[in-house]
Amino acid sequence: MTNKEYSVLSSFLMRSLFFGPAIYSVLHIAKQNGWISIILSFILSFIPLILYYLLFNLDKKKNIIDINNDLGLLGKLFNIIFIVFIIFHASLVLWNLTNFIYSQFLFQTPLFIISLIFIIGILYMSFKNITSVARAGTIFFIMNVILFLTAALSLIGKTDFSLLKPFLNEGLNPVFKGIIPIIGLNILPLFILLIFPKNDINGNIIKPFLKVYSFTYLAFFLIIVVCVSIFGINLTNLYQYPEFHILKTINIANFFQRVESILSVQWIFDSVMSCALCVYFTKTSITKTFKFNKKIILNILLVSIVLFLTNYIFKNNTIALNFYMNIYPYLSIIILFFIPLLIYILKKVLK
Repeated sequence: MTNKEYSVLSSFLMRSLFFGPAIYSVLHIAKQNGWISIILSFILSFIPLILYYLLFNLDKKKNIIDINNDLGLLGKLFNIIFIVFIIFHASLVLWNLTNFIYSQFLFQTPLFIISLIFIIGILYMSFKNITSVARAGTIFFIMNVILFLTAALSLIGKTDFSLLKPFLNEGLNPVFKGIIPIIGLNILPLFILLIFPKNDINGNIIKPFLKVYSFTYLAFFLIIVVCVSIFGINLTNLYQYPEFHILKTINIANFFQRVESILSVQWIFDSVMSCALCVYFTKTSITKTFKFNKKIILNILLVSIVLFLTNYIFKNNTIALNFYMNIYPYLSIIILFFIPLLIYILKKVLK
């Protein structure tokens, strides 16, 4: 896998829970000052990124699971926690995508049928070599960039930046609270990329990663600003997927209209690729931790678990959105930041 292909994968992991849960959480917490939370989170997100980079460089031949196995029973316990959490994360991503398709397009189709269609594609990808998946991801990323730029350029003329006021009318507390769901939902899932040993990546990752990372954050910033500056914060917060409804306002020369269905394809790419990476992470983790090498059975079992959780994890949208905003970011911080930090400290102490 090349360093560019590896870097592109980070965009899918970051974006998969941004449309819907992250935007909803940030705008309900920080309101019209959500764009400030985005900027501050970009700065603070380098703390977990540095930690992940240090773990990435601990042993060029080993991924995070191998490193944990060197810690004995405690390391295996960490691996089990990561396996459970990442497969749960995949089901959250697929639920968000399924709910989006159901609520906006196929409201008369059972949720199970919608999720089943996507899970078949994820299962197919799980049988492929990860390098092939990464190459497909590069194509998806280029398409995402084109779709995003098309939407951004079409909407920029409709903005009214006065709707972003008042600034900090409730103080800094909501702005800092708005950072938590961004870090928990969009940044910490980059931990999944530690499943690839450094020796499997050709070339230095820092420069291409920072380019993809910065572009993705720029997209976060523009989406928040455009939604609020066109709809206003009160109307924006009425929508579960405001970034989709904002696409409905696109009208180019009275010819290109109702293009939201085409432009929303980018979110399908994000979610499917993110789920595929989660399945690869858990599959590799189980193989290395428990020496279970029957990959066909493992692939089918994992996607079946994701499918089951997707359809039974939440009873309704209210419970789901409350979980995404008030519970999951903190779980993510504990499991995907503090445990990796403990692993790094233990490895340094033992060394």
